[in-house]
Amino acid sequence: MSKELFYDLVILGSGSTAFAAALRAAELGKTAAMTEMRMLGGTCVNRGCLPSKNLIEAARIMWESSHPRYKGLKPAKMKLEFGELIAQKQEVVQSYRDKKYRAIVYEEDKIKVLEGQAKLIDAHTILVGGQRVSGDQILIATGTRPTLPQVEGLDQVPYLTSDLLTSDEAQELKKLPESLVILGGGYIALELGQMFHRFGTHVTILERNQVILPNYEPEVSEALTFALRVEGLQIMTDAQVIRVAEKSKDSIEVTVRVGGKEQTFAGQKLLVATGREPNTDNVGLENVGVELDERGYVKVNDELQTNIPHIWAAGDVIGHQTESQLATPVGAHDGVIVAKNGLAGAHQKVDHRVIPRTIFTDPQVAVVGMTDVEANGT
Repeated sequence: MSKELFYDLVILGSGSTAFAAALRAAELGKTAAMTEMRMLGGTCVNRGCLPSKNLIEAARIMWESSHPRYKGLKPAKMKLEFGELIAQKQEVVQSYRDKKYRAIVYEEDKIKVLEGQAKLIDAHTILVGGQRVSGDQILIATGTRPTLPQVEGLDQVPYLTSDLLTSDEAQELKKLPESLVILGGGYIALELGQMFHRFGTHVTILERNQVILPNYEPEVSEALTFALRVEGLQIMTDAQVIRVAEKSKDSIEVTVRVGGKEQTFAGQKLLVATGREPNTDNVGLENVGVELDERGYVKVNDELQTNIPHIWAAGDVIGHQTESQLATPVGAHDGVIVAKNGLAGAHQKVDHRVIPRTIFTDPQVAVVGMTDVEANGT
């Protein structure tokens, strides 16, 4: 094993929260190291906000060309080359990642990125890629991943998650499906559902609650339900999924209970968009006694400090601790606070009382103080 490395701040993760903390550490004259086991930049740039909004805009252009809003404009049929669209999305993501993330690391000699699965082996030391790395301060910024519901047969069928927009990974969807069944009625399901519908996919959304967007204002749910149904999406609420099964190579069948009766919906592809869960397993938190809440999110105080004074947590991995929200700007803001508190003794408290957000459907929905547990960076 190589010689142990030491940094003033060691960060588990390399997303927006991690980068913000590392950059502030460098500004303070301190050294920082980030770890990453998948792709530099985390969820937002690689498989969340950036790729989804890029494709959502393409879908809007295509839809409005054939459904003009003005009487004087005649419908036009645009030809879709889905593979080329995905390729340009990849170029956008790679360019952004290179300019906004990788270039910063190369230019700033006080910041290093260590590749591999990172795990805490004691309160000041992690093991990553066979390398021992120690830090005076530790920041947990490992984010979240799609959660999977306990549904009979799900482990026996092919399915997609919101990671389907990722680049250079196995789950990336490169061929437009003829039909798509989506489990879940939160913002991820609605954004992606409308996008695929506008590209020409027949979309069915199955939501277990009485309404879509159950954690938003009821007026938002009512208005968006009406708009999406008028556009042509099939939305079923109060739909309790019983089981899923693969009927053929190109058909996944979902059986649900609606109003006491069983109904079956079939799609060429199945997308599971039922929420997010924290990446707090397999990172060694149990080795040092970092406290988690009942859903596995890291517990922090209003200075983003865990129960261990020199270990901090910020970003999606803290869930709704301190009334936080799972969103990229919130994580970036809080990453700066951690750096100042941990490295400069600032004792700055977070203030998450008012956080405006937007759901990127059409029409778009703006909300303030939203508490949707699905949120991951829109």
